[in-house]
Amino acid sequence: MKKILPLIAVAVLTGTVARAAQVGDSVFAVVPVENRVPLAVSTDPQEVTHFVLDSGVWEVSGQINFLSLSTPAGTMFTAANISIGSLSFVPAETAMVQAEQVARLGNIIRSMALVPRTIDIPDGTPVYLVAGSFNPNPNVTAWGFMTAVKIRNNVAE
Repeated sequence: MKKILPLIAVAVLTGTVARAAQVGDSVFAVVPVENRVPLAVSTDPQEVTHFVLDSGVWEVSGQINFLSLSTPAGTMFTAANISIGSLSFVPAETAMVQAEQVARLGNIIRSMALVPRTIDIPDGTPVYLVAGSFNPNPNVTAWGFMTAVKIRNNVAE
């Protein structure tokens, strides 16, 4: 527990990079609601937060929340994923896309809990929490968290 608390504190304070090395250690990165990330209207994935993990097998999960202010009538599309090594909505099996028909101008808050992923990665691999907003509203922001627990070392270690 003494190792985990400083790692969580670093990740929460910086919101970008955390490391853990022992089986059972965990890392956590969070973007609180007051530090929401503005999202461009684009089909490209955009970073909400990330951390860098050392080699091993990790269980990674997270959630992204979206706030769309003054959403115009039409269809609001949002997407989220945990991507490994680069900003991506791949693999499609773990990415999440939601669509909502908006009847009139309004504010929408949407959360997307992501499927936990078990990943086997080399040392120094960045893991990203990514979001996308594919609707015509330019006033969409995102916040959320991502956590990882090391469940085993690589065979070569």
